[in-house]
Amino acid sequence: MKHSLSLKLFSSLTVAALVGFLLALFTAQHGCASNCAANCPVTYAYIGDIDNYELANIVTGFAMSGPACPAPGGVGCVGDEQTTVCTHFTVTASMPGSCDFYVTFSDRPTEVVRLKFDPTQNSNGSCCRGYPVVGASTYVIPDHASGGPIYPLNGIDGGVSNVIVLTDGGLDAQGQTEDAGAARDGGADSLPADAN
Repeated sequence: MKHSLSLKLFSSLTVAALVGFLLALFTAQHGCASNCAANCPVTYAYIGDIDNYELANIVTGFAMSGPACPAPGGVGCVGDEQTTVCTHFTVTASMPGSCDFYVTFSDRPTEVVRLKFDPTQNSNGSCCRGYPVVGASTYVIPDHASGGPIYPLNGIDGGVSNVIVLTDGGLDAQGQTEDAGAARDGGADSLPADAN
């Protein structure tokens, strides 16, 4: 009797384990129980220092312009909250499209990072959510003006320069260029030309 009971218990556990294995195998091949979420593209742009350098003394403000930009209250210069107050900005799009991110400095001209975001990778949003960044997703703000303008990490910028230096003027309180020359300069210049 004990032998029969042990055999039934063993059989039940074996069947349960087999069902669990098959269920895991099936869901791993279909849907987000697999690793599809681990392969999603980056859906935010990081603009800031990459070695935890405090930027509060050189970054004097920022502004955004474009249909994909998040609400202004959702973006700010943040640090690690223990040793730094302001090391970077994180920009997550509200929709596909473009977002120009303006950074004003105390020691260099205003710079604009031109971001572009694609539609959600999954049409139904079942696995990858958000709007992927086109080109570089990390832009480095050099610690000092002598380090040059903001640049894309690893030189990846989507095939065009996404950074514009406004050499003729800065921004007003609303984040608009102060004069037509600045707008003209911002529209025509590219990173290589400004770096010279």
